[in-house]
Amino acid sequence: MRMTDKLKRVDRALLELVTGIAVFGVFCQTAGLLFPMDSVKYALGLWGGIILAALAAVHIWRSLNKAFSCDGKSAARLIAGGYVVRYLVAALFLLLLYFMGAGYYVLAGFLGVMGLKAGAYLQPLTHKFYNWLFHETDPVPQPLIEEGETASENIEE
Repeated sequence: MRMTDKLKRVDRALLELVTGIAVFGVFCQTAGLLFPMDSVKYALGLWGGIILAALAAVHIWRSLNKAFSCDGKSAARLIAGGYVVRYLVAALFLLLLYFMGAGYYVLAGFLGVMGLKAGAYLQPLTHKFYNWLFHETDPVPQPLIEEGETASENIEE
């Protein structure tokens, strides 16, 4: 089975988000080479945060999929619980880096965790990349048909 066939089986939004997180990690790793610091400690903190950001993206995806199959009250509780769990894990990760005794760990780890935000902002670019890779195009948006109207009435206006 080709690699593109395997990638097509993954949820597209999750794939694009995790790709954006990885691209952000590579960018931060490259940018970190410009500064005089312990590169190994920086890389450990950064990639630990990037891995945590990717795991958080998967957790968000799973939480949302579970919430869609619940009623409104249960879905809200499930979403809020997932939110708290992700923030506690991120806080514990940063505390662990702090107690390891290197400032590079904490700063780079925080930068890596923020890769989740950067991945979301890079999603339009990763979406275009995967459209190119899979030889796909996005559908052309069509106006919605108002209730009680037929398609021909909507087009005449």
